[in-house]
Amino acid sequence: MSASKINHLLSNKILIPVIIIFSGLCWYLSYGLSGNFWILFWLAPIPVMILSFRLSGKATFFISFTAYLIGRLSWFAYLVSVATIVPAIIFTLALPLVFALIMLLTRKIVTGSKYWFTVFAFPVFWASFEFLFFKFSADGTAGSIAYSQSNALPLIQIASVTGLLGITFMITFIPSAIAVGWYYRNEKNKFKYLLVTSIVIVGSVFLFGLIRMNNDEEKNLTKVGLVVLDEKLHNITDHPDAEKEIKLAGSYAEQIARLTRQGSQVVVLPERAINITSATDSIIMNILSNTAKQNHVAIVTGYTNFKKEPERNSAMVIDTDGKVITDYNKVHLVTGLESAFTPGKEIGSFTFNGAGSGVAVCKDLDFPDYIKKYEEDNTGCLFIPAWDFVKDDWLHARMAILRGVENGFSEVRAARQGRLSISDYYGNVNFEASSADGNAATLTGEVSLKNKETFYSKSGDWFAIINIVMSLGFIVIALKKQK
Repeated sequence: MSASKINHLLSNKILIPVIIIFSGLCWYLSYGLSGNFWILFWLAPIPVMILSFRLSGKATFFISFTAYLIGRLSWFAYLVSVATIVPAIIFTLALPLVFALIMLLTRKIVTGSKYWFTVFAFPVFWASFEFLFFKFSADGTAGSIAYSQSNALPLIQIASVTGLLGITFMITFIPSAIAVGWYYRNEKNKFKYLLVTSIVIVGSVFLFGLIRMNNDEEKNLTKVGLVVLDEKLHNITDHPDAEKEIKLAGSYAEQIARLTRQGSQVVVLPERAINITSATDSIIMNILSNTAKQNHVAIVTGYTNFKKEPERNSAMVIDTDGKVITDYNKVHLVTGLESAFTPGKEIGSFTFNGAGSGVAVCKDLDFPDYIKKYEEDNTGCLFIPAWDFVKDDWLHARMAILRGVENGFSEVRAARQGRLSISDYYGNVNFEASSADGNAATLTGEVSLKNKETFYSKSGDWFAIINIVMSLGFIVIALKKQK
């Protein structure tokens, strides 16, 4: 199709609702909680951006807001179930508003400055927004568009260099390169620089990812087991029944012994698997300690810590001699749902088979700055008791797994009403099972205890700072042109 025909189509007002629906559906599917349609996120912004370069600011705002709102509706039912109706509405409307404002800024810079490097405006603004927002968000990086790409393994390797924002940058740079390239298609020099730069950046990122994933190294492999009992057996209460909790501990002990007979050297239980009070402390600890000692297996389990004030959401590590070597308190608590608990302050590190290891609990993995402390302690494998919200089983597991890519360690994650997974430092999910339906689930597999040092773990938020500086530079350019 010729350029004149495309321009004619763009001037046709009938095309506007078609573009809104197309982009909205692409975002809706790629923003879903399954990760099945990740590539559609690359396509979604393209028609909106191309259209914005030809329309007024008001029209750009309307089209951008409406299309992105359609996409965000994929999360609405889930948000209502975990955060109630009012926060769900606020969050659903807020992000399309931010996107529309970013599109307005991008439009002004691209059409007003006429520089080829304005191709970076859209990804730079989005990456900067995410960095600033997630630094102050009570939910950490939850909601980042980067997690939609968790199944695109060559792409997510860039997180080992830039952190999560590198993925955000890339999936907004690709559509920006296409849209801005179309805008400059008749200006040979600008188009040439833009095309070459885009090919080099995109090609380098994917080539790096493929090379990193195929870099075979000697691995210190250990067989691990994960177990989550039927959800009906768990007791959610502020006043635990001693008899029920002791029985539950016994049931978990039976499953631990079974997994040990299958060769597991470490067995991981989920978050708040057992409620422990001062009255049941010695009995339950004897059950778990004897199970570890008799089966010569290490146990990692989450538990609700009612032993003394203040109450905490905790996790303990019991070694093969039956001794508690780490008693960790969850640092990042779920707003509202865990208001009764007091957060911890320190990471949970220990040594297993001579290798640095760690334990963290569920939502802790939503916070990259916090989890980076484990790599600084030379962690080779992070063990994670977790508890998800059924619908987000894939998403929350992948959010956690990206921390392993960023920091170069493997992960073993056992979640109630979620996924049981064993992943490596490339983000490969090598073994996986599901307890999202509330039924019992077990999993065994091998995991590496070897730490793979990454540039991001040593350099921190360098990429975010570059994006902030570039954002300010683009804003200065826009203001100068306006004057």
